[in-house]
Amino acid sequence: MEVLVVSGTPAGTAAALAAARRGRHTLLVEERPFLGGDMTGVGVNTFDMNYGPKKQRGEQQNLTRGIFLEFLQKLGVHFDVEQAKRLFLEKVASQPRLTLWLNTDVVRAIVRDGTLLGVITQNKITGARAKVIANQIVDATDDADVAALTGVPYRFGREESGLDRLTQPATLIFRMGGVDWGELTQYLQSERKQGRIAGAWMGYAWGYSSIMHLYVPTSQRLAVYDMNLGRQRDGTVLINSLQIFGVDGTSEASANEATALARAEMPRLINFLRQNATGFARAYLVETMPYLYVRETRHIEGMYRLTAEDIIEEKVFWDRIAVASYPIDLHPYTPDFRNYYGSRRYVYTIPFRSLVPVRVDNLLVASRSISATYEAAGSVRVVPTTFSLGEAAGIAASVSVELGIPPRHLARSGVLVQRLQGILQEQGAYLGEPRLPTASVPTAPGSGALSQARTRPATTSSPGGR
Repeated sequence: MEVLVVSGTPAGTAAALAAARRGRHTLLVEERPFLGGDMTGVGVNTFDMNYGPKKQRGEQQNLTRGIFLEFLQKLGVHFDVEQAKRLFLEKVASQPRLTLWLNTDVVRAIVRDGTLLGVITQNKITGARAKVIANQIVDATDDADVAALTGVPYRFGREESGLDRLTQPATLIFRMGGVDWGELTQYLQSERKQGRIAGAWMGYAWGYSSIMHLYVPTSQRLAVYDMNLGRQRDGTVLINSLQIFGVDGTSEASANEATALARAEMPRLINFLRQNATGFARAYLVETMPYLYVRETRHIEGMYRLTAEDIIEEKVFWDRIAVASYPIDLHPYTPDFRNYYGSRRYVYTIPFRSLVPVRVDNLLVASRSISATYEAAGSVRVVPTTFSLGEAAGIAASVSVELGIPPRHLARSGVLVQRLQGILQEQGAYLGEPRLPTASVPTAPGSGALSQARTRPATTSSPGGR
């Protein structure tokens, strides 16, 4: 196998598609019975967009393009989860050089002299194990599971702060029927007119904070600050609201305990909504989503660690492989935590070196767990950005296979990074304006190719945050 991609998250799917489209024989391994990661298994059905400071045909400028744009054009900013599941499978099936293994875990990494040679997989249904040897491997798991197996060093949660190793809270998204969407919309639009952070637009709604702050959970490990609501094609509504503190998303036992705690809270929370939230008088629980929404776990150590200062300074990296602008969205680590970064957007770039882990060759990490401080990860972690990270990793893996070199060597060469950037742009990715000339070679940081996008946009509210 030329390229192995572990995990069918948005990042992993993008990586696999990118590598296969470059002609590489690619295997995509996913532990769940479907693709899509948080979009499909968790129920995060709204894209947290990377908007730029300019308007395009009267609409906000979208900084995340390439493969992500293919999904955006099919699904829209707010989408139906089942439609998303089908689209992921259709995209993968369209590539003859791409093989998909669902229901498959990676149980061991094969490392020799600091080089990742392959992995041992196990089918969750049959129990059958297989050895997969690959020229290049992309770890697109949300938690950098493969990197951790190989011994790549990492920080956990906000460990680098010196306070503790807590992570952002997890959430169990649930789906309700019987919600009066028309009544809900009128109420939230009224709230917005009164200057509150609220609104409803194209199947997405937010802004019940004035009601939800009255809710008192049964456990101090639970909190409700607001609700993000996403309407599905069948009329049901996905609700992202209940936050759970003290969850270790890398521990199955911890995740199961958090899920049980949240499910036990559901009857009381739903009764509160019926009695107090406009549009919910006849609402009822349909289901809780099958997987917990984990926002943060590991942050690997890579060739470069992206920082909050890099974001605020809108840094332009010579080896940039993505442009982003989502606010530094830190959900509360403890009930009294407040996000001191607010909701301002900064247009910044992400360096390829942040995808390249130290100590282990032939491995790229493309997920919320890339080399970044916990604060910077508060912006990087959103789905559109991870789509970009995955696409860049897939193309980088392909180039590494073509040249017979590890990604670490690629990352140290201005000529080769320029080649990677040129391919990304040919595939429709956005790296700044004006477009990087493919014939020139960046030999030093700060080439200024984002001269237009570096203009700081006006402060933009992030409704509720996800």
